[in-house]
Amino acid sequence: MAHGLLWPWDMKTFAATAFVLLFLCGPALADPAAAEPRASRAQPVSLNLHFVVHTSTATRTYDVIVASDHRCASSIEKVPDHQDEINVCASDDSHLDIDWTTRGTSSEYHSKASLVLARGATAELGSGNGPRLGVTVQ
Repeated sequence: MAHGLLWPWDMKTFAATAFVLLFLCGPALADPAAAEPRASRAQPVSLNLHFVVHTSTATRTYDVIVASDHRCASSIEKVPDHQDEINVCASDDSHLDIDWTTRGTSSEYHSKASLVLARGATAELGSGNGPRLGVTVQ
């Protein structure tokens, strides 16, 4: 008999507890991506890069195109008297990571650089009295 008297009270308590838990935890269970507007990402652009390798004996030019969405490009030339290798990676903010090497018959120069260049801007990298690499964003 005592069980019959307490049973309706237990159901009301259970229902009230379930409602409070659902009310308090509902936002935590919701999809957070649906609540926040998505930021629009800029479309990647193609960067036309012009490189000029200056050595004591010659000047050589290379052109590559790289997308600005964390893509990479490279240019390699191997001939009997020299070897040039240029690797470049670009990011969304026109940030360029450049790794380049030039080798002659009796010398080698290797350099890495990280820089930001606007379209039309030029920078020169390398040794003060040795090989240089000119970089232009066209």
